[in-house]
Amino acid sequence: MTGAVEPRARSRPIGLLIVLALAVLAPLLLGKGGLLLSAILVTALLGAPLFVLLGVVTVTCFLLWTDAMLLAPGPEQAGAVVGNRLVERIRGLADSPQLLAVPFFITSGAIMARGQISVRLVEFARALVGWFPGGMACAAVIACMLFAAISGSSPATVVAIGSMMGPTLIASRYGERFTHGLLTAAGSLGILIPPSIPMVIYPLVMTSAVIEVKELFNAGFGPGFVIGGLLAVYCVLRGLRDRTPREPFRLGRLRDAVRDGLWSLGFPVLVLGGINSGLFNVVGASAVSVVYAVAVEVLVHRALSLRDLPRILQETGVFLGSLLVIMVAALAFTEFLEGEQIPRTVVDWITGMQLEPWQFLLVVNLVLLVVGMFMDILSAMFVFVPLLGPIAVAMGIDPVHFGIIFIVNLEIGYLTPPVGLNLFVASTLFGRPLGHIVRSVLPFIGILAVGLGLVTWLPALSVGFGRWITGEERRAPATAPLAPAPGAGTGQSGAPATGGGVQTLEEMMREAEGAGVQTLEEMMREAEAAAAEEAPAAADAGIASPDAAGQGAAGGDSR
Repeated sequence: MTGAVEPRARSRPIGLLIVLALAVLAPLLLGKGGLLLSAILVTALLGAPLFVLLGVVTVTCFLLWTDAMLLAPGPEQAGAVVGNRLVERIRGLADSPQLLAVPFFITSGAIMARGQISVRLVEFARALVGWFPGGMACAAVIACMLFAAISGSSPATVVAIGSMMGPTLIASRYGERFTHGLLTAAGSLGILIPPSIPMVIYPLVMTSAVIEVKELFNAGFGPGFVIGGLLAVYCVLRGLRDRTPREPFRLGRLRDAVRDGLWSLGFPVLVLGGINSGLFNVVGASAVSVVYAVAVEVLVHRALSLRDLPRILQETGVFLGSLLVIMVAALAFTEFLEGEQIPRTVVDWITGMQLEPWQFLLVVNLVLLVVGMFMDILSAMFVFVPLLGPIAVAMGIDPVHFGIIFIVNLEIGYLTPPVGLNLFVASTLFGRPLGHIVRSVLPFIGILAVGLGLVTWLPALSVGFGRWITGEERRAPATAPLAPAPGAGTGQSGAPATGGGVQTLEEMMREAEGAGVQTLEEMMREAEAAAAEEAPAAADAGIASPDAAGQGAAGGDSR
């Protein structure tokens, strides 16, 4: 035993020394790129969280490559220029009304997850499909899909449904690996089936198109049903092969389950039905969801009391705080990318390769599968959507379809080491080593990959099904400028709304900003600068009349 431990103990210092040597030698061998690599290695060695690493990368990039740093007379002035650009971008994000939906949906999901909703959903699913071959496993998949439509959280779905169905499946002669892999994979549907937090965030960071959250909500149903259906088919095949026991179908049991779970099943109907009917917008729907969750769990189910709400709100606040830190760090990095015209450069490079859209999507899928191994979904969205989104729009790919592809890819990232969140949640929940959970989810990763392929190359499953839900005709997406000028706002609202209807005041303001219309303050500053430039020339020519000054100001305006 000692002999097995000593080589491992010796290998750790050797690996540490190798990384330290790379951090020291990289700046000497690679110049500026080496300095960036050294900063990344040192931050990783210190065990800093991902948002700290992202912040270090951003600051290093600003210091090494931005024109503001190179041309400013001093570091304070350069820092002020960069800081102003970043603050303006964050202010623009904070002005987005859609951002208010995030804390409301998170709060309502947390309240419903603490109540009896999971018990009632599992009973409904068992009464509905428990008589199928592999019916108990199919019931677990359906329960995960229903709970995902309420909580919007993949880890919460794994915990809520896995804690109940895990022991039940194993007792029903389903293998331990199959049980743990199924519940871990089915829980990842939480971010795909609406309402979903990533679907609220995506339109905020997709700067190349104007997207409504409800479009993503509706487009998420088809892929969610497809992937859930693939998992259910696999469960049926395993049930037939292993001859697992079934539950008898009883209409009375199904009727009782529907009655007991009616308030829980009504939650997604209320939220999504209200949005699509125009009864309220996404922010209003999120606020209604909180009121509905409190009323159902406190007054109807009586699973919670009012004394439990402050603790739930406190936990929600901690999560929101971490989310805001990630957003700020990612926005800073996005500001650097756009300031250096990196998205436009990448677009020109990709279009120069003359890739077909399907070839580009294949590359995107491979890249995002790797990204999902090392980054959580929200960090990946803030960094990679502004980078890849303009390319997708330039190649004629529907931005809503691209968003669904992005989310499905990073849904698989919940199941891939080394940072797959569902893996760690399932390992703790089931009390099994991480390696056991990783081996258990491998077949289900293959199933999700098949679903990803179907969603990627069959847009009708996402965008087409979403438009069928709302009865809308196919329309061209509203696009925004590819790369807004640095410091010109958030870059999220630079496109005029299209679609043939009468524009709202907000849409007209966005159109004016995208067209470069000057404000009164900007015109006054430009006129004063032009007058100052004209004054010396007018003095040399012996002209000092007000008309000349007026002409100079007019000339400044025309420029």
